[in-house]
Amino acid sequence: MPKTKVSVTIEGALLQQVERMASGASRSEVVEIALASWVRNRRRERLEEEIEIYYRSLGAAENEEDASWADLSGRLLGESWR
Repeated sequence: MPKTKVSVTIEGALLQQVERMASGASRSEVVEIALASWVRNRRRERLEEEIEIYYRSLGAAENEEDASWADLSGRLLGESWR
């Protein structure tokens, strides 16, 4: 995928820390790695939020069934480690 040139303003002390820790990576590489990490974290956070919303929406019967499946899978997992 083609790259796009952008300009950012960063606090000087932070930039100095990044440059000391970059291990030879260019500023562009460091920013790209940081942004990719940020995107992964946001996706994970959104998924966790969606899962929480789903589980909060379950009724009593669904919660009971879910607890039964969790108990069964926990017991089976315990048996598989013997």
